Amino acid sequence: GKLIRQERYAGAMQRSFYIGDTVTEADVKAKFEDGVLDICVPKAEPKKLENHKYIAIEG
Repeated sequence: GKLIRQERYAGAMQRSFYIGDTVTEADVKAKFEDGVLDICVPKAEPKKLENHKYIAIEG
């Protein structure tokens, strides 16, 4: 993985962010271990192109 956000804070904390409308609560996995909260959000599948289009370049 790639780290997207890293924060440090002592005391009570709350953070919220928008992850899109294609992800449900059941899809998100979270683990709190040794003072580190690890959240895994599945990545959406890329749209597949059915037909490839090519443009000829002269020169």
